[in-house]
Amino acid sequence: MAHPDPEPESTPGPDTEPAAAAEADAEAEAEAKVEESPEEKQQRTIIRFLWSCSWLTVLTGVFLLSGVLQTYKTYSALSWLGAVVAVLCLVALIAAYVACARGKLTLRTRLLGPFDLFQLSTLVMVVAVICGLLIPSSNTAALALLLPWALTYWMYGLDRTKTPTT
Repeated sequence: MAHPDPEPESTPGPDTEPAAAAEADAEAEAEAKVEESPEEKQQRTIIRFLWSCSWLTVLTGVFLLSGVLQTYKTYSALSWLGAVVAVLCLVALIAAYVACARGKLTLRTRLLGPFDLFQLSTLVMVVAVICGLLIPSSNTAALALLLPWALTYWMYGLDRTKTPTT
């Protein structure tokens, strides 16, 4: 009876080495992604917070508008003025947060003389809260603007050592 030839032993050939090298390269890239510098982590966190601030401000605007639409029949002229100015301030704040999150501006960008974006956004936020309080049904929505502002205040204080950008 004839025995079939035993299976040949697998010997490392030229096609097995590149696969091992590719796996090693992939592992090195994964480790490089894991080992992110503290500055990159801080910048990524700041961008996430800025996007969060913009979405929180959008939600505040939605709550403000829903309150206005529910009780608009009882508004005086002062209430309407407050509603319009508050909405305009919300649009300005959302635009500023989105511009910062996209990297077009920073909180320390000088916009008007010695005033930077954070200082001007604080002024806009105060005006929005005061005008929002003039609306009879939207006190909570107006005060909700303090949360995104508090996050930007915290981020503004993170890079105190940096010089203002122009």
